[in-house]
Amino acid sequence: MKKYFCGAGWVAYFFLMSCESRTPIQQKEISAPTIGITEPPQPFPPSVDTLRFTQEPYKRGEYSYQRSQKEFKAGPDTYKAITEGYSLNDSSLTEIQRDSAEGKLTRVRVIKAHNHVYSITLTKNGKTLYSKKFTKHDFLKLENDGFIIESVPMAPEFRGVTQEGRVLFDIWFGLPASDFGGISYFSTDLKGNLLQLESYSSTGGNGCDGQVHTNPNRKYFLTCHTLYGPNGYAFKFGKPDMVTARFLSDTSFFALYNYVKWTFTKDKQEWDALYDRTTKNLIFYHVNGSQLASYRYDGFYNELDYAVPTFTVEEVGRLYLLDEETTTIHAYSTSDPRQSQRIPFQSLQKLWNRPKDKKWKEVALEQTFFGKKYSFYFSGDTLKAYFVKESF
Repeated sequence: MKKYFCGAGWVAYFFLMSCESRTPIQQKEISAPTIGITEPPQPFPPSVDTLRFTQEPYKRGEYSYQRSQKEFKAGPDTYKAITEGYSLNDSSLTEIQRDSAEGKLTRVRVIKAHNHVYSITLTKNGKTLYSKKFTKHDFLKLENDGFIIESVPMAPEFRGVTQEGRVLFDIWFGLPASDFGGISYFSTDLKGNLLQLESYSSTGGNGCDGQVHTNPNRKYFLTCHTLYGPNGYAFKFGKPDMVTARFLSDTSFFALYNYVKWTFTKDKQEWDALYDRTTKNLIFYHVNGSQLASYRYDGFYNELDYAVPTFTVEEVGRLYLLDEETTTIHAYSTSDPRQSQRIPFQSLQKLWNRPKDKKWKEVALEQTFFGKKYSFYFSGDTLKAYFVKESF
């Protein structure tokens, strides 16, 4: 059974973009790689249909996603980043999109896009570490995911600082008036020098439910495809359809895969998806790259992008994954993921109202199918009951 969800992680940005857009959603129809250039394009053969567009100007501070302010606790220290994205409205970038049929160029779209400024002010315990401004040109020197040139101005999202002093940010290069875009992380040193930019997910379909983040002791950091560590260490575990990847402890993390095989049918001129529903897809890893345990889990959703209903209770030392279709909760030890348990809903007490007394510890879970809001109740280290609020 296919499941759907929308409303978590970057999805909030997608709906905001769609609601605030003043033109219909536009989708790229590209049969060959998009090429971005900054010089005027050369003329195309007269037989090729050539369309030319210039982006509309962007107003600074018009939308909430153009500014961000976040804090990150690191022991006794508090890091704070104030970020902003705004456009120069200069039409200084050119992107060429080529369409072809049967190996022949049929149409070309030439888009004049604006350069943007991405400003960051980083402080530590109230003292400014750096104040920097980057542009699309700075990012394009490191990587071009096919979305940067045409993207709208959005503020970088501060995610943390590693032990080595690498400052982490997420940034969404979203297309105008669309849910589609690419998610990248970039890092700086504590002086504001740009170190790395890497695309690790996309939006508008099959995007990973996750963000760049550090493990508790900040020695490692993780994206949906790669684990990074000291002295340039990198463990690439990602595959095309990544559902999520998250730290379990200082020395372990888990990755959730959706195994999909895509085949192109010439008769129908469309792609068909074949889903593997039997292979173990929930893999627990040690930070050294060795596999600790593996299981099968199908409780994730996918509409605009992937989403996983999950929560961790540190006092209990358990990771919990909800599967609404089978009405089962999958529980795993955070210290030893080889220890697992499946908890049927029918084994728990169903509450018709949220209890007012404090005899149980309450844990809320709002990222669920059809927007149901669950509250789970623990007595000591044992899950005892739950309450669900339907979304109508």
